[in-house]
Amino acid sequence: MSQANGVILVVDDSAESLGMLNTTLVMENYTVLVAMDGVQAISIAEKIQPDLVLMDAIMPNMDGFETCKAFKANTDLMDIPIVFMTGLSETEHVVKAFEAGGVDYVNKPIKLEELLARIKVHLNNSRLTRSARSALDGLSQAALACDRHGTLMWCTHSARVLLDVWHCEESAKVKVDPDLRKIDVLPDGLRLPIKQWLDNEPEKHSFLTVKSYQNPISIRFLGIGLPGEYLLRLVEEDELSLRNRIRDRFELTDREAEVLMWLSRGKTNRDIGQILSMSPRTVNKHLEQIFKKLGVENRTSAAAVSLQFQSTL
Repeated sequence: MSQANGVILVVDDSAESLGMLNTTLVMENYTVLVAMDGVQAISIAEKIQPDLVLMDAIMPNMDGFETCKAFKANTDLMDIPIVFMTGLSETEHVVKAFEAGGVDYVNKPIKLEELLARIKVHLNNSRLTRSARSALDGLSQAALACDRHGTLMWCTHSARVLLDVWHCEESAKVKVDPDLRKIDVLPDGLRLPIKQWLDNEPEKHSFLTVKSYQNPISIRFLGIGLPGEYLLRLVEEDELSLRNRIRDRFELTDREAEVLMWLSRGKTNRDIGQILSMSPRTVNKHLEQIFKKLGVENRTSAAAVSLQFQSTL
């Protein structure tokens, strides 16, 4: 038996719609879960996480908009793409769907071929996003994503550790019990400067330095991931200082200094590309310039020269 294309949760209070969608999706080799209201949908998703949700907008008790908001407020479910199915086509309802956290919507009556195409696109995008986050986590990178207002959307484990420390610092200042702090939001000392920074539309790879805490924090803007999702990397001050020293010692550009620093830490071109948000091919082009400036012929020699310099610091 071939492997299923993914798990899809269909949420609709119409048994006829559920039956039609179930038949279509099963024929396309998807595993289908069904729910007839928002409360049931959340309960099912908490037990068996779907890869995507098809959400009816208008349902009794808890409508699709409120259900979507509940998904996005749950850290275990917030990454699941939600596609709305609705007969409401007015702009205000479309905007409401996106504001609730939906990634797309289809109008009823549903055109099955169009729906299947949209499902495929959003599943692929979701898998790429999750893969990138897993890679950052595996590389122990303190990376996070927030919206334009500085509201946290997701973060890697390393970033969570740092955020927890800064939450503790803020809690101590205002005498808040650490156990009561909100761990799913950025601390105000970080959120407010980031909001102001993003309002000014920073260039990709630019830095912001925040001095609200015991140790200064440098933040790199990696770019925009999904729509409205700003990707950032928290850079510890000692890392930034080391990069600057390597840059000055070997007369490198900032990017070349970063590449050399990570090369000396044993990272592959692929690893460096994921860390610095560039392709392995671009990393290789930087390495070519680094080799010339260091007077070496390969990555092993370049790493050795860098490590020898670092040992003198």
